[in-house]
Amino acid sequence: MLRDLTYKVIVIDDDPDLYEDYIEEIEDKLKEQGYLLQHDRYEELIELEENSLEDVDLFLVDLKFGSENKGPEFISKIRENYFTDILFYSSDSKAIIASRSKGEFEGVFFAIRDENKNEIKERIEQLIDKMIKRSNTPLASRGLVLGCIAELDNIVKDKIHTLLAQISPEQTEKLRNDCTRLYYDSYGGNSDKIKEFFGTYFHQGKLQWCAVKENYLKYDISNLVENVAITDSNKNFRVLLKTYETLNGKDDTYNIIKNFIELLSDRNIFAHVREEKNDTGQYQFKKINNNEYLVLSDEKCIELRNSIIKYHKLISDIK
Repeated sequence: MLRDLTYKVIVIDDDPDLYEDYIEEIEDKLKEQGYLLQHDRYEELIELEENSLEDVDLFLVDLKFGSENKGPEFISKIRENYFTDILFYSSDSKAIIASRSKGEFEGVFFAIRDENKNEIKERIEQLIDKMIKRSNTPLASRGLVLGCIAELDNIVKDKIHTLLAQISPEQTEKLRNDCTRLYYDSYGGNSDKIKEFFGTYFHQGKLQWCAVKENYLKYDISNLVENVAITDSNKNFRVLLKTYETLNGKDDTYNIIKNFIELLSDRNIFAHVREEKNDTGQYQFKKINNNEYLVLSDEKCIELRNSIIKYHKLISDIK
């Protein structure tokens, strides 16, 4: 699960119709911005105590829980362990005004529930917009991309092992040769790592392919993809592609996931390049090995989040 791209909402209300209405609005808003939604509804405070509330981003709470004013009790319970956004609402405008005037609930928002629930929807949108604005900064974007790609790295390795178990003996030799050639062609600036790992320099032009192949073939593919001294995200993904192709050919899934390499390129930019401001005041990152820039516009942030979600699902669904 992509926790960094998942907005978790808990609704405390005994009206399931209102719950569905709120969730639909929130889901539409989050989808526009490249986020997933996780949600649940509880009718009683005791239910809340029986479930994990970690990583909740927003609580939507009926101030009176039906006929009783349990809002203060809820606040004291939740603030024992969490400090997150809470929105109290009620059709009783006097209760809302009274709660607002007390000023005793730090970080709590209030809304009057009218027939169209306009104020509630407006407050929810404001809270989500606040989260999105924080997410679109260079620091947050860097952390998001690096964290999510790290999660995807582990999934890629798991899928390589899953697919390798399906490779026939007849396919094994060709696949090992193809993957060995892949390592040989893509190690680039990692010659020091490779020297340490194999005890010799593996630099194209200085060591013949036959010698490279002989050393690599001492190891199974499953061993190489787990060894950080000899591999990385890019190489492992290319091994996944090659293994997938061996079993399934270049089908529709292959032709989509092969573009994951572009997201890995963006990941490398975030990992190794410091941001700067351009003439329009937007943050940008100079792309590695050329004079182009990755401009961190709101649209680019949405594109990055949607790409992560897309490839996470496609790669996770590989059988």
